Amino acid sequence: MRMNGKVLIVGGGAMGTSVALGAAKRCDPLTEPVILLERDALGSGSSGRMSAIIHQGYRDRMLAGMARDALKVYAGMGPNFGRSVGYKRTGVLVVAGPEGEAVHELERDVAMQSEIGIDVRMVGAAEMRRICPGIEIDEDAVGSYEPQGGFVDPMRTIGTFAALARSKGATTRTGVTKPEVIVEGGRAVGVATSEGEFRAPNVVLATGAWTTKILEGLGVDLPLRVVRTEETFMEMPPVTVLDDGEDGVDDDIESRFKPDPLDLRPAAHPVIIDRPGGMSIRCEPKAGRSRAQRIGTDHLTELERPKNLGSDVDPEVLAWMRPRVEARMPVYSGMEDVGGQTAWVTLTPDGHPIAGPIEAIPGLWIVAGFSGNDFQLAPSIGEGLAQMIVGDPVSAFAPEFFDPSRFGATPAGAR
Repeated sequence: MRMNGKVLIVGGGAMGTSVALGAAKRCDPLTEPVILLERDALGSGSSGRMSAIIHQGYRDRMLAGMARDALKVYAGMGPNFGRSVGYKRTGVLVVAGPEGEAVHELERDVAMQSEIGIDVRMVGAAEMRRICPGIEIDEDAVGSYEPQGGFVDPMRTIGTFAALARSKGATTRTGVTKPEVIVEGGRAVGVATSEGEFRAPNVVLATGAWTTKILEGLGVDLPLRVVRTEETFMEMPPVTVLDDGEDGVDDDIESRFKPDPLDLRPAAHPVIIDRPGGMSIRCEPKAGRSRAQRIGTDHLTELERPKNLGSDVDPEVLAWMRPRVEARMPVYSGMEDVGGQTAWVTLTPDGHPIAGPIEAIPGLWIVAGFSGNDFQLAPSIGEGLAQMIVGDPVSAFAPEFFDPSRFGATPAGAR
C-alpha cells in the first residue's frame, strides 16, 4: 500500500492528534490530506494514562498563556462542538507552605498569571479550609487557587481531537507499526511502515519515548531523556452523587449525544498540588477513585529504552505516597488502595519542550519533551506547529522557545 498526503503524523497521543486537528483545519482534504499513524489504539501510550490535570500555574509567561488557552479549549468543547473531553472544573489548590522563598516565588507567579488574564489568587489557611474541607494545614499555610482549573479525561480528549480532525478531512490509521522515516535527497518524504509507505512532504514525529530511537536511525541526536512515572490509586472519599436511575447515562453511547458523566458525578475535593509534600492528588469520579503522583522529575528512573507499559507500581512508591496523602487529607485514612499504573515521559535538559523542524532534515518535525504536561500545552502546540508547517504566521506560541536547534539537532556525525 502507498498513501500520499500533505502532512504525515506518527503517534496518536495528545500531541499527535492535536497536531492532526491543527493541520486538518488548514489543509484541503482532497489535495492536501492529513494522515495520522498509530501503532496501537489512539491514546494507548503514555498520554492516555496521564492525570491530565489542567492548571495554569507555570512560572514562564508563555507556558502559562498556553495553559490558559488550553483551558478555554477544553471548557468550550461541549458548547462549541457538542463533544466531551471530560473536563471537570474542580479548582486547583496549590499548597506552597508557610512564609518563605517558595511563597514569594508563588506570589510572583500569581501576579504574572493574573496579568495575562488567568483567574488565580493567593489564599491563606482559612480560605484553603473553606475551598477544601478536611485539608490538614498549619495556621500560617499559604497557597494559590485557580477556580477554573481541574482535569480532563485523557482518552476522551485524544478521541475528541482525532474525531474533530477527521471531521476536517484527516485520516487516522491504527495498527501501523515499525515506522521508519524515508529520507531522499536529504529531505524527509514519508514513512515506511508495516502497512507500506506513506508519503508526505511534512513528517511529524509525535512518538513520545520512542522519538530518540527513531532519530538515531537517521543519525540525529537530541538530548531527550526517557523516565518512568508511577501513579497510585485509592478509593475516592464519598460525596453526594446522582444515582444511576437519575442520570440515565449509558457510557457506550457516543459522547456528543449524552451528558458528560463527569459533570454528573462530583469530585470529593479540588485538585491538590502539594509542594511541601511533593505530590498531587486529583479525583477521578467516573472510576470512583483518586490518583496520587509525585511532582517534579528529579526522583524519576531514567530508561535507556522504553519498555512495555505495565500497571505494577513499586511498593516503595505506595509506601512513600500513602502517609503523605493521609497527612494532607486525613479522610483518605479509611480509603482502600485500588492499584496504580506506570507511564513514560520525555525530558529535555532545559525543561522546555521541543516543537519544530529538524534543520538537518528538511520536512521533518518533532514534538517531544513535555515532561508530562501534554494536555496543558497540546491545543497550542497543535495550532502552532500546523501554522509553521503551512507557512502561516505563528500566533499560538513563540517558535524559538521550542526550537530543536537550540540543542544542535544535527546529524550526530556532523558535530
